[in-house]
Amino acid sequence: MGVIMAGRKTKNSEEEKITPQNLDKVIQLLEAEKPITKKEACSILNITYNTTRLGTLIEKHKEKKVRDQERRREKRGTPATLDEIRYVVESYLEGLAIDSICSAIYRSPGFVNQVLEDYAVPLRSKSYDYFKPQLIPDGAVKIRFKEGEVAYSTRYDSVCLVEAEVPHHEECVYRVWLMGERWKQYAYQPASELASLEHLKELGVNFGNL
Repeated sequence: MGVIMAGRKTKNSEEEKITPQNLDKVIQLLEAEKPITKKEACSILNITYNTTRLGTLIEKHKEKKVRDQERRREKRGTPATLDEIRYVVESYLEGLAIDSICSAIYRSPGFVNQVLEDYAVPLRSKSYDYFKPQLIPDGAVKIRFKEGEVAYSTRYDSVCLVEAEVPHHEECVYRVWLMGERWKQYAYQPASELASLEHLKELGVNFGNL
């Protein structure tokens, strides 16, 4: 949510690196006891040496940080709105990082994590491991799924579409279409590895965008 010149390139065709993190780094180094030069600052951002543009980028970044801090102060201690809850749930299921969600709604990671817990949203693994699927929240446990139902595969860390039940002697197994961007393929999943998302429909969560 910072100042990013997406797609812009320098003369040597390399992507510019105007990210909030790099701008913070440049400001810190420019304001240090032994500051770097503006030419070095431009190099960190991978932009063509231009002191006017550098100053504009820094000023806009500082102004945005002030606005963000004001918005966070205004929201601190206030309950989550339905729009915020819906945004957190949809964005998280789409694969958006918690930090990005926080930036978008001017809330803390603790706030976002609390929403995910309160509404039994299946959590992604911090470091994906096919052989160690995440536990399913109690509010999302289900032993039988319907054809056409949207669920969450804990083994693949992906929203999925249940397409058919496959005969199995131990528990219900389903052929699912993994909707996550990294997959886009079929898989076979037992009910014990699928988290229900039906309860989220009450929030108005739009699974069509996932």
